[in-house]
Amino acid sequence: MAESWVESIIELDENAILAQLNSVAQELGLINEVFSTSRIYLYYAVFARVWGNLTQIVLQYLDNIDLDNTTDEALLERQIKPFVTKRYAKVAKVILKFSRRPEYDGPLEDILIPRDMEVSTEGDNPIIFTTAESRILWKNTQEILIPAYSVEFGSINNVMANTLTYFDDVDSYSAIQVTNPDAAFGGSDEETAYDTRDRIGLFRYGKDGSKESIQATLFENGISYYGFNIVEYWEGFGTVLICMDIDSEEEFNDIIAIMEAQKPGHIKYIYTMAEPVFVNLDIEVKLLGEQIFTKYQQDEVAQHIRTAVELFFNGRVYVGKPLSVNRLESFLLQYLFDEKYDIYEVEIGVESNSDLKIDSVTGQLSVEQFQKITPNLLSTTIEYELE
Repeated sequence: MAESWVESIIELDENAILAQLNSVAQELGLINEVFSTSRIYLYYAVFARVWGNLTQIVLQYLDNIDLDNTTDEALLERQIKPFVTKRYAKVAKVILKFSRRPEYDGPLEDILIPRDMEVSTEGDNPIIFTTAESRILWKNTQEILIPAYSVEFGSINNVMANTLTYFDDVDSYSAIQVTNPDAAFGGSDEETAYDTRDRIGLFRYGKDGSKESIQATLFENGISYYGFNIVEYWEGFGTVLICMDIDSEEEFNDIIAIMEAQKPGHIKYIYTMAEPVFVNLDIEVKLLGEQIFTKYQQDEVAQHIRTAVELFFNGRVYVGKPLSVNRLESFLLQYLFDEKYDIYEVEIGVESNSDLKIDSVTGQLSVEQFQKITPNLLSTTIEYELE
């Protein structure tokens, strides 16, 4: 229904509206022929002009509805309201340090520092903070720390350290001085709707549908961190790809049912099982030693290599994430070292059934967001560097 309505609006320019009005007038017997000088024609022409202009405005507005390119802030406000809360301006916070002046040579007394005491920066436009509570600087105490908040809202109040040094120097305060050892923090300006859209990658999913919430649900259902990948905006705003490394279709469907039951409205989850990208590994290990290992010892080393590779792929290779051959090499070296082998060098060759993308800088092998690199064939070569 909505699509046909939009299509009809697109066709309604001024001339089309006028032609339809005259056609209706003829069908109802109001006129026999269309005369451009007749009074009813002029009435219809005025209406068609106004309605045609209105149609163009509505079409322009419809073009703005997409969240990716909305330029109307009022419209964007309404679009994001069900899914995220804008950040409003906040005051800044700081810890003030009141201490006795080293040059003061009067009698030591207890000094009450009251709540709402103003402390500010110096200059023509000072930034003012007020103490959040009352405290006493006892006569046997040199300094005291008191929290304070800025009087005004905004990020401008996040002043640097040691800039809040001024207060009304009345007689009772002549013995003390004040500063902020650390910078003020927490002051923020009110966000525009555009700021809100840019700030949070998952703002359309709300609290219950956040990335962390999806992760928690997957954890609760036995999928470890390396066993899934969550991709925001997979098909635009309001969509999330959830790719799971699961072999059982029954388990896959069970988790989908759980996720759908907890999913907030207006959100679309796209589920898929991870597509394996098989790699063949050729690992050559050169050991240090005084004599060549026996066949049994060689088989033992090869088994340790297979175990290390299995541990690495099970715990360090994630769905949709690249494979770092350098990290695999480091992991293998450390594992063999822990097994009391003296390693001279390790070389790893990788072949795949797919065209892996190789980063020329990092040497990492990349896959798509819905794929996972999985070891297929493993061949090992044990050599020796005799001492």
